[in-house]
Amino acid sequence: MKRKTFLSKATAMMVAVLLVFGVSGQGANAAEGDDAEIGYITVQPRGVYLQSGYSQISKVGAGKIAAGGTTSAQKVVSEVSINVNVERKVNGSWEHYTSWTATKNNAVAVTSSRTLTVPKGYYYRVKCVHYANSDVSSSSTGGLYI
Repeated sequence: MKRKTFLSKATAMMVAVLLVFGVSGQGANAAEGDDAEIGYITVQPRGVYLQSGYSQISKVGAGKIAAGGTTSAQKVVSEVSINVNVERKVNGSWEHYTSWTATKNNAVAVTSSRTLTVPKGYYYRVKCVHYANSDVSSSSTGGLYI
């Protein structure tokens, strides 16, 4: 009975490790008509402070998008922040559209989002840089046609 309990605990731990460290994805390019894109990062075990982060973009009305993301630390850290970069595709190349940074001190997470009115007829994406003390990583969404 002890062996079976040990194996089931070991299996559960392996699945948890795969979910936390082995699954990482980024949104694919959105086709016209899709309403949202999310890009995730999963930090490899070398990170001491940073646990995860994601970028998000969605349509919220005619010519309006909601853009932002979240950074999560593994524990309360002295500084956790996110730099949100919105890009627009012009003539086949991604160009800077707008950006901002949000920071929290002595916190475990920070979330920032804004609703923006943007010109129609372009693809937009969000790229976020995630910081937790000295750990840094990034995430990005696929393109969303507005």
